[in-house]
Amino acid sequence: MCEGHLMVGKGPIMQTAMVEMWELLTVEQKKKVAVMRMDMIIKLMEIKISDMEKMISLKKTAITDVLKIKEMMQQGK
Repeated sequence: MCEGHLMVGKGPIMQTAMVEMWELLTVEQKKKVAVMRMDMIIKLMEIKISDMEKMISLKKTAITDVLKIKEMMQQGK
């Protein structure tokens, strides 16, 4: 799902329905929908950041382990 547009991957019928529904909303309702959409985008970004942080932590652990193995191999010589 793309952050820039929540309708990516939806068919043209769905997009048309969403546009038609949007036109029926009042200005205040449009503001609420826009805030809800922004909240969803923020949540998706937070999930991606969390996943990236986990991968960084895993890579740091892997580097530490490789350095330990390298040290053990050098001591064994």
